[in-house]
Amino acid sequence: MSTFASILIALLALSIIIIVHETGHFIAAKASGIKVLEFGLFMGPKLFSKTIKGTVYSIRAIPIGGFVAMEGEEENVISPTSYSSAKPYKKILVSFAGPFFNIIFAFLILAILFSFTGYALDTNTIIDMNGPLYEAGLRDRDKIISIDNKRVNDPSDITMILYPIKEVTPVNVVYESYGIKQTVSVLPIKQGGKRVMLNISTQNSNTIVADIDKDSNGYIAGLRVNDMITHINDNPVSTPKQLSERVTKNGVGSIKVTVLRENEQLTFVFDTIESESMEYLDLGVYYYSTDINFLQAVKHAVLYSFSVVKTVIVSIAWLITGIVSISEMMGPVGIISTIGEQIKQPTFVLFIINLVNMMAFISINLGVMNLIPFPALDGSKIIIHSIEWIKGKPFNQDKMKYVTIAGFVLLILLLVITTFNDIFRLIK
Repeated sequence: MSTFASILIALLALSIIIIVHETGHFIAAKASGIKVLEFGLFMGPKLFSKTIKGTVYSIRAIPIGGFVAMEGEEENVISPTSYSSAKPYKKILVSFAGPFFNIIFAFLILAILFSFTGYALDTNTIIDMNGPLYEAGLRDRDKIISIDNKRVNDPSDITMILYPIKEVTPVNVVYESYGIKQTVSVLPIKQGGKRVMLNISTQNSNTIVADIDKDSNGYIAGLRVNDMITHINDNPVSTPKQLSERVTKNGVGSIKVTVLRENEQLTFVFDTIESESMEYLDLGVYYYSTDINFLQAVKHAVLYSFSVVKTVIVSIAWLITGIVSISEMMGPVGIISTIGEQIKQPTFVLFIINLVNMMAFISINLGVMNLIPFPALDGSKIIIHSIEWIKGKPFNQDKMKYVTIAGFVLLILLLVITTFNDIFRLIK
């Protein structure tokens, strides 16, 4: 898939997420008797529009996002159908519906995805024989319950629990093996940083090539997906750890890679590359997917969605406390770039899986972030209308407009900073 096609699909995917958000506002407004002046798909000049029951439905030229314009949303309009004249609980409903639709949308597409692709159950563990958990006594299919008293409800929780730990210090791991709970102290290992790479990814438990960049030196030399790497510089390798160690020992430069392809031994010689990635702590545990029924898919869609919601909330706390710097934040350019990279997959099935996963993650992020009580976001509107409800009288809409504008200016400033971060990451 070309870069242009990837960017176009990424833009459309992001637009769908935004349109889902605006659809929530639209349906809640209609149900509350608030007049919707226009429901627009995309931005920019109109390409097509049609008026139905007083609402203009339009399609616009720039394929990004969408919007809902309500009567009296930005100014005081004395009318039984205006947003400004509506009861506080109706305005709360309208404000909450956008983020709620994002989270429900993510849950639904994840439930459908998991019912077709399966899911990594909490007992579907592979314990790396060279990792710290194996050394502590854990074995395949042992269930990790908690790390440092933090519950592991979903495999993705492990990364979030370990992320804020900057120094390599022991962590307490509670796990279940054959129905018996046990606790061990484990010293994680540090991964990432500068490393020498073949620019491929392998399966978790062996050296079979799972993915390879078509622009990489290995692919150009002849390396392909499903090749089993057996030797590096004539030294045998049988695990991802051994492969990594051999490549690291080789350093940047020419490397000899021997593979087994359909019982035929092939050898390729090409240059390795040096890559720098964010450092992280690892316990040496992997999860594999297995077929599940629809009810199990629904259950794990809920658990995964809850895990992502928790991740967003914790990330905001990390940003405030300085654990995460503002330079690590991602803006629209970074999101589109990330989606574009995620959907570059060797098969259509992997393309769909990665696209749906990324859309679900971003949709939940958008939903939760919009609930933050920050001016111009839905969360601030919910707080304001809740105060109106308690006080029994509305805020002056004209004055609130200036608060919204101030919040919007700050959001634009944040957008500029994150966009700068995105561009810096792309050209780095």
